[in-house]
Amino acid sequence: MKKFNKLSIKLCIFSSVLILAIIGVMAHFIVKDATASLITEFKLRSDSFARAAREAFVPKLDIFNLHLRVNEISGEKAVKYALITDKDGKIISHSEAEKIGEKDSTPEGEAARHHDRSLVQKFISTESGQECYYMSVPIVLGSDRLATAIVALSSETINLALKDTKAKILIISLIALLCAILGTIIIVNWFTRALPALVKAAQEVGEGKLDFKIKGEGTDEVGLLAKAFNNMIKGLRERDYIRGMFKKYMSSKEVAEAVLRGGLSLGGERKNIVVLFADIRDFSKISSNFEPEETVKLLNAYFSKMTKIIIKRGGNIDKYIGDGLLAIFGAPFSIKNAELQAVSSAVEMRNSLKDFNSKRESKGFNPIKIGICVTAGIAVVGNIGSEEHTEYTAIGEPVNLAARLEGINKKFGTNLIVSKSISDKMKESFPFKELGAHQIRGWKDPLEIFEIPESVK
Repeated sequence: MKKFNKLSIKLCIFSSVLILAIIGVMAHFIVKDATASLITEFKLRSDSFARAAREAFVPKLDIFNLHLRVNEISGEKAVKYALITDKDGKIISHSEAEKIGEKDSTPEGEAARHHDRSLVQKFISTESGQECYYMSVPIVLGSDRLATAIVALSSETINLALKDTKAKILIISLIALLCAILGTIIIVNWFTRALPALVKAAQEVGEGKLDFKIKGEGTDEVGLLAKAFNNMIKGLRERDYIRGMFKKYMSSKEVAEAVLRGGLSLGGERKNIVVLFADIRDFSKISSNFEPEETVKLLNAYFSKMTKIIIKRGGNIDKYIGDGLLAIFGAPFSIKNAELQAVSSAVEMRNSLKDFNSKRESKGFNPIKIGICVTAGIAVVGNIGSEEHTEYTAIGEPVNLAARLEGINKKFGTNLIVSKSISDKMKESFPFKELGAHQIRGWKDPLEIFEIPESVK
């Protein structure tokens, strides 16, 4: 069974109450109009009653005929009582026989005797407290007034007379109400058919789930809303895809997020950073024996493994340069113990190469060797380029030195060397082996170089 959504239930309740109120008001006015029609009808019947009663006075008073006329009209449901009084107010005939012979001394009776035309008087009964109508018609013969015919109605007898009419109105109103409610339910559910799906879709979007489509697109407003929501989801999927691809092509996911948020401006800043440079030894010789596809496969596998280690320790990949990678610690966002994180990453990269090579050897490939250099210093970092193309990168002495130290690595056959600035800060955390001072291209004075032995795990 289909569940009704809360909005449908609220709209159905609201419309039902509104319809019920309208039907109630209409029924009130119908009953009021029926009451007015009934009173008008009895005004006319009172005239007929007076004319019929006059026949009982000609040629002489026929009391039996008079009682017959009184009983005839008093038998109507709407009539409370009927009577005929003489010109002095004495009751000649009454629907309540015990009152015959009494005098009608009521204010209404007095007014009726002194009025020479039909009269309708409205009053509140002192006995029952009900609203009553006192209808009087003079009975005349020529210019002589013989008597007065009186018919009295009360709210109770009027309601009794209209009982069947009210019952019909009630039945018709209930049928109309049921039809209206049923119609409202059908219409409201038709117009709100897509709302539960839209609510669920909004929740899914809030949770980042974009792999669905809302059914029920149509030409009405709700259908158009569903269509617009589907288009929005499609746009979000496309933007999410572009965002994901953008992060892959950017040097760092952190940089990508900052760019997407507008947190990085075009330009640079001076920062104290730690630079890690690593490349594969004799890669040109290794790749010459591979097909291009195998070369790319090797690089992707190698870079994936090393990149995870660097990112895990807070580093950011600045760029991939052929078989080499350049990573930065401390930019674009500063991190605690950048030197420690960089050196720890270098040691872990060197150690993880053993597992990487064992898998290659199991497939019949030769192992690879890498050289890693770690330096530190002040560099200019930032989102550098043009409005059409930018690249977040670092420029300066520590970057150039890391690249130049690769030659020292090859010269000494080492695989992990660091600059003096690194060894000075990390001498309490790692054992360093001094390799002496060496002339580095681009530097005036020789620089001291240190190795982290392979025994360090």
